[in-house]
Amino acid sequence: MPKKKAINPFYVLLVLLGVVFFVTACAYGVMAISDLRSSAYYTQPETAHPLMELMRERGGSILLVELVLLTLCTFGAIGTDQYWTGRNDE
Repeated sequence: MPKKKAINPFYVLLVLLGVVFFVTACAYGVMAISDLRSSAYYTQPETAHPLMELMRERGGSILLVELVLLTLCTFGAIGTDQYWTGRNDE
């Protein structure tokens, strides 16, 4: 009976963090385009969605934290890859 392959947990974290980063970056982009559109027509934006308000106030910080976490998990995945591959060979 073949042994089940061990999965590097950093890969799972990278996928999850990558998806979260993608969604956050898209929301930040939508907020930026929305702000550009409202300033181009010199209008006051109507009541914004709470997500857009969060992106306006803390979007840059959130993206930076997510980018740091992605970097740390990438180094973790690279650093432990040989260990997890070695476990598959046993």
